[in-house]
Amino acid sequence: MTTKAIVIPKEDLMPFLAGIKSPQTQTYACLLYWLACRSGELLPYTHYKLVYKRDEQGKLVKDDSGNYVVVSKSVSYDSPGVRVSDIHVGENLIEFDNIPVFKSKERNKTKNGFVPRKNNPLFDNIALYINNRKRLQDLENQKALDSGSSPATVWLFEKEFPSDTNELFFWRFKKRLDRLLFKRGWSSHSLRKTRLTHAGNISGDPYFVQELSGHASINMASEYVAKRKLFDSMRKYREL
Repeated sequence: MTTKAIVIPKEDLMPFLAGIKSPQTQTYACLLYWLACRSGELLPYTHYKLVYKRDEQGKLVKDDSGNYVVVSKSVSYDSPGVRVSDIHVGENLIEFDNIPVFKSKERNKTKNGFVPRKNNPLFDNIALYINNRKRLQDLENQKALDSGSSPATVWLFEKEFPSDTNELFFWRFKKRLDRLLFKRGWSSHSLRKTRLTHAGNISGDPYFVQELSGHASINMASEYVAKRKLFDSMRKYREL
């Protein structure tokens, strides 16, 4: 079930998000949009770098089952997700600290993010979900204080089964949203791409887009403002 990431029309986006019944899935989808995150930046996720075997001509070698033969496997990205202690809920703004950035050249790079109330009809839903998670963290802190131990960390999205690996939890959790998106011809990455496109079109500022996205290269962020720059130039030279 794979779908190409596309920019979701504004008139379709908010009704879709509002129609998600599960508070957990709805919050996840909303945050992928507002924080412009990749799927693996909000959930427990482990990504591996694979080196495949090649023959003398440089072609990939397959085993008897038709799978490519792996020579080595190493962890390139490993994150337990986002701690609720790194989230601050205000009346008109939800602030995120230390969001992991996937595919970064810098090891363990993080970014900040903000979810505004303005133009966000689901702000209260998101705040309610996060505050419920933060209350669990308060209980864990109190237990630790009473017992003299270190408090357990409560994550924004937690594994349902303690025996789950990061990979198993990630794919099970993400699939719930993917099913809803797939019916519309969208993907989870469409939410990130839509947010960055909106930001680029409104601001025309690649540095704003880069801060929002966590892109290592300003060139990648610049792609999201190209349409705005062309539109402004056409107006400047009276073609519009």
